[in-house]
Amino acid sequence: QQPNFFWKSAMSRYSEATQALEAAFLAVIPTPKKNKAPGKAEWAQALEQFNTQARAVRAQYRLGLIGRAVVAYRLQPRLLAAGCSPDVVRQILFSMVLHAFVG
Repeated sequence: QQPNFFWKSAMSRYSEATQALEAAFLAVIPTPKKNKAPGKAEWAQALEQFNTQARAVRAQYRLGLIGRAVVAYRLQPRLLAAGCSPDVVRQILFSMVLHAFVG
């Protein structure tokens, strides 16, 4: 019974981490203003804020290698469902993995 308990605990932790990252991303994503798309500077600042929060989530939930992979895999469809374009999601996840989840 113990392995099942630890498995459920880890999966719950991964779900919480995924929710935290989704909320963090949706809080910092730049939104278009009156027919004007967000500029590169706005996106760069939003990515930096998101990566900082992703590093904090990684530490808070003590995500190991498998945990980071599970969370990144689960985050992708959540961001797509939230209305982000596939290109934006790809760039966000690549940036998160490279800057916050490696190491």
